[in-house]
Amino acid sequence: MRSVGAMPAADHTASESDFVMKKWMLSPREKACLRWIARGRTVAEIASLEGKSLADVESCLQIALVALKAKSIKEALQKADHSESD
Repeated sequence: MRSVGAMPAADHTASESDFVMKKWMLSPREKACLRWIARGRTVAEIASLEGKSLADVESCLQIALVALKAKSIKEALQKADHSESD
């Protein structure tokens, strides 16, 4: 059993319901980074706001992309149900 926040395993046969479950496996930090991006913040601003390094924020966003099987931040925001004008 995976712990909350663990990265989902790659599964090429995942159903839509599996995707929905994996979407919620983003860590609180990954969700926060996506929320900041959705509100128009830059990676540097997010790092400052969250008290993290640029590398930490970039890593969180990369992990979110992989977890959501997104090819871009815009696609990740759509999959995570965030709007850019939020």
